[in-house]
Amino acid sequence: APACSASLARASRVSTRAPRRRARFDASRRAPTPRGRADAVRTMAADSKHLQRVLVTSRDGLTRELDEDVDSVVIDCDGVVWNGDALIPGAKAAIEALRAKKKRVFFATNNSTKSRAHYAAKFASLGMDVSKYEIYTSAYAAAMYLKQRRFDEIEDGDDAEPRGEHGERVGDARQKKVYVIGERGVMEEMEEAGIDVEAGVYDSVRCTGRDWEEMEEWLDPEDDVGAVVVGSDSAFTFAKLAYASLQIQRGALFIATNPDAGDKIGRALYPGAGAIVNAVATACGEQPEIYCGKPSSFMLDLLCEHTNIDMSRTLVVGDRIDTDIAFGKAGKAGLTALVFTGVTDSEQLREKCLLADADESLADALPDRAIGSLAELVGLTFDPDEVCDSVSDVDTDVNIDEDDMLRAFPVSDAPLPEWSQYDDDDDQFDQTQYAPAS
Repeated sequence: APACSASLARASRVSTRAPRRRARFDASRRAPTPRGRADAVRTMAADSKHLQRVLVTSRDGLTRELDEDVDSVVIDCDGVVWNGDALIPGAKAAIEALRAKKKRVFFATNNSTKSRAHYAAKFASLGMDVSKYEIYTSAYAAAMYLKQRRFDEIEDGDDAEPRGEHGERVGDARQKKVYVIGERGVMEEMEEAGIDVEAGVYDSVRCTGRDWEEMEEWLDPEDDVGAVVVGSDSAFTFAKLAYASLQIQRGALFIATNPDAGDKIGRALYPGAGAIVNAVATACGEQPEIYCGKPSSFMLDLLCEHTNIDMSRTLVVGDRIDTDIAFGKAGKAGLTALVFTGVTDSEQLREKCLLADADESLADALPDRAIGSLAELVGLTFDPDEVCDSVSDVDTDVNIDEDDMLRAFPVSDAPLPEWSQYDDDDDQFDQTQYAPAS
């Protein structure tokens, strides 16, 4: 089964060695609402009572609400903190301001292509100290959902489930493997959760009718896939689609990371996980059992369970009404705020507010507040011409030091990986030093 390095999945320390670049915010993507345009914003809001209610034009942003009604803040990443490789102007200062106010700050993203460890490294490369335990991704949420369904590794012991002659797990669905349509982020989170990933068709492209028949023949009814997890996959192929569809039709759970159809990259919409999820749903004739990321409340419930935050005193910030704001509403957040530095712009919000004016039942889906940027939300100045730090994802990596590597590959358990600098026969190396505690 394909799997990423265990040391990568388990490392908690991050490297800031990734080279930073400087870049201007591409204001042409989605024009934010700097304070200099406050008069224009007020004029725009004049024809909608709901837009007047949600649109924030005060120079203080949400300072009063933050001081009086908010203890914790859950922030989306793409379109709020950064766009692609570059920080959004004022975002770093805004996060620092929230922490200076003693607010607990967490980050929630629907991007399943990267692990929490990767995101922690990206934050560090951009000059922000964020632990992976303050980051929640749809990939991590999917792994935790399957763990709740008992797909995780069963520990040896008196109460262990029976195993086959080669040590393989046998029994009900909690021992079955998971087939993943997704990228490194999902694989790493599954591995860290102790969930076995099925190789499936690897990166095969074609699947003819004859291939389909052969797949049905060689699949073992006693060892088939217990769940199919579908996320964003830039290497998605027809063969993967066919294999996932077949496994779901054979009874595997259908789990999706998130429903986002796409994300704005440049001036066009780059296909997202939702496009692939819809393809699989059409092929197998079933809808996902759950979307583990936004707008489902599952990821927010998970965050609450881990951190014990009070949702009635939590602010959820995002750039999409259909996922971020709906996510906060589903999780009963005390306050939701939309910013205009990502997918949704002020004109799109105005259109939704006008619809709500005509049909009051649509008002519940609107954000409680809407403001130009994260910086303005905390009362800071937004400067679209600010030159911000930028770092490419390809430069961002997790720092695997010797201890991380050796804990992941204890020499008393198995040979060290080929890339290890140590030799099993090295007399200067204590092979028991990193052995698991008995």
